[in-house]
Amino acid sequence: MSWRHTTAYRKWRAEVIRRDKVCQVCSERKGRHAHHINHASYFKEQRYLPENGVCLCATCHSQFHNNFKRNTRVKCDRDDFKNFMDLTTYMRRLKSESV
Repeated sequence: MSWRHTTAYRKWRAEVIRRDKVCQVCSERKGRHAHHINHASYFKEQRYLPENGVCLCATCHSQFHNNFKRNTRVKCDRDDFKNFMDLTTYMRRLKSESV
């Protein structure tokens, strides 16, 4: 059985979403996912730690994995996520200045 199908994972996911309430990138409430900041497959000791999770909407979660990291299986860590957040903040600022 995959670790994603365990009770511990479901509890971790619920706790992260309950704590953050909205997507931490765009503040969306719909389609919330719990994202591991340090990739759960590579940082197994942090897999179920709520502080290693952040709530993202489906769109932002997809953008991180597919556009920023190019693949869901690529090893990601806290620095990668910080860079993603910095980039999205910069892009939002550019968009608001151009309006």
